[in-house]
Amino acid sequence: MNRLTRYFLSGVGMVVSSMAMADITFFDGTSFSGRRMALDRPSVNFRDSGFNDRSQSVIAGESWEVCTDWNFGGECTVLAAGRYPTLGAWANRISSARPVGAAIAPAPVVAAPTVGVTFFETEQFGGRRLRLEQSAPDFQAARLSDQPGSAIVEGTSWEFCVDVGFRNGCQVLSPGRYPTLANFGGRISSARPLTEPAVQSRPVRPIRAGAVLFSGPSLTGRAFPLGGEGESNLDGLFNDRAVSLRVERGYWLFCSDAGFRGTCRTFGPGDYATLPYELEGRISSGRRISNDYPYSQSPTWR
Repeated sequence: MNRLTRYFLSGVGMVVSSMAMADITFFDGTSFSGRRMALDRPSVNFRDSGFNDRSQSVIAGESWEVCTDWNFGGECTVLAAGRYPTLGAWANRISSARPVGAAIAPAPVVAAPTVGVTFFETEQFGGRRLRLEQSAPDFQAARLSDQPGSAIVEGTSWEFCVDVGFRNGCQVLSPGRYPTLANFGGRISSARPLTEPAVQSRPVRPIRAGAVLFSGPSLTGRAFPLGGEGESNLDGLFNDRAVSLRVERGYWLFCSDAGFRGTCRTFGPGDYATLPYELEGRISSGRRISNDYPYSQSPTWR
């Protein structure tokens, strides 16, 4: 046996040995191909390891419960010990996993979801950024006065206002990603979370999402709002998970691939309890192409 052959067999032995030590191994390709993630204990959030919504095949040494949301939430199922070259309807949906048995008892204590808002200087989350986790009565102090063009809101809704001190033209952003702030882009000077008593004591006018994707049929399961003009790539956010849809306003184009490519369909205002076969569980991008119908001009597809 030559040196190269010994080295190759040694490498194979190391891979087999490492997989044998793991109770379950996830692969981001079918038939156990691509990148892998091995677990021998509960994992409350695959996002931490960069494997969220990526699993397409599995080798399980014992029975494991897998779930579509972090901390064993959402839809869950049990994978018995065995080899799964494809995951069918569960492909690209798994976000947490734990062994069946004693570990199924109370879920591990995990940190609460992040609460705050990040404002960006330009649309599409570009330029300088300002991260807030508490009230900011004057953006001038952060040298971002009247600049925000896009935002990411997490955990709770935030009120934002045109003038400092939470005055004039105040509206609310619900949790979600806003690649553009529409008419308020470049006009925001103060912001605060809705959890504050001063905000709760008076009525506010929320900005509704233009469209909402749902992980279950008939507008059930996890909801993912799309604000502004939409999202060109849902990878790591809500990729290949939508089963039903609500369009709040405008006319929207949804596509099976990122960048508004692949199979695309247009949806007007209304509820869609199910999606066409070619888009069910396959939406990777979506954008608003018009506010009204009929279109005043041809939509821009790129």
